[in-house]
Amino acid sequence: MKNWLNSFIIIGLGCTNVYALEARDIAQKIFDREDGYSQFSEQTIATCKYAIKNRRIKCSEKPRVKVIESAVKDYGDSGKDKKSIMIILAPPSERGIGFLQYDYDNQDKDSDQWMYLSALGKVKRIVSGNDNEPKTGTLFGSEFGYEDTEQRHIDDFTYKILKEEVYRKRNCWVLESRPVPGYARKSNYSRIEQWIDKERFTPLKIKMYDRRGKLIKQMSFSEYTKQDDIWVAKKLNMNNVQSRRISTMKMKYVSLNVAVDDAIMSQRTLTDGAFREKYLMELRNKSGG
Repeated sequence: MKNWLNSFIIIGLGCTNVYALEARDIAQKIFDREDGYSQFSEQTIATCKYAIKNRRIKCSEKPRVKVIESAVKDYGDSGKDKKSIMIILAPPSERGIGFLQYDYDNQDKDSDQWMYLSALGKVKRIVSGNDNEPKTGTLFGSEFGYEDTEQRHIDDFTYKILKEEVYRKRNCWVLESRPVPGYARKSNYSRIEQWIDKERFTPLKIKMYDRRGKLIKQMSFSEYTKQDDIWVAKKLNMNNVQSRRISTMKMKYVSLNVAVDDAIMSQRTLTDGAFREKYLMELRNKSGG
């Protein structure tokens, strides 16, 4: 189960020379890393404009904080399809806004995404402008883009090992991925660099470059804990260096391999408050959240 927190970072890496097989093997291990068959969690996402003072990032405005519950579940015969849903709990003015996503193991099938705006009472399907354009927009006004949440396929990219170095006292590969032509036309990124922990096969830092080749986002992962023999990052930062906006996600709690009812993974959960609360309450009771 590649949950929504990790679905956009588990990207294969390699190159076309003698290191290609080694790099692709690393990619496959990242893709295959155990992350459970389901998840239920509560997290906050705080977003703000920032300035750099004394080489440190500081919010230049009051952060906009959202409290969110999310559920993720594997589907399909091989468990490689995925459904996920996210619901805003707070602030009260945004309570009930939701995001639903279906990801598919079939490389030729794009992820399906829907956003529900409670104030309008409408479900909006998220699509790109046309077949040659990437999706635009961000998740709940954060710096996490819609593309960032989608599940990736190892054959969507070509791969290269850039170097090996110590980062945060962890031995890492610095790995680059570039989208193949068919995928590049619908991606916001021309390349991605990742710092991958050699021991855990978990990401510590990711740099994303826009279609012009300019650095646009830098993501960091910290406060890793081991839960049910699975490494989980409890804190994520997404820094948009071009807009100078940063989003920080902190996990309040996360339950892995919890029984998630199929009924919750539907548009009805987005639109029917009583229906939604019934299944969310069941998950809270199961997870102790």
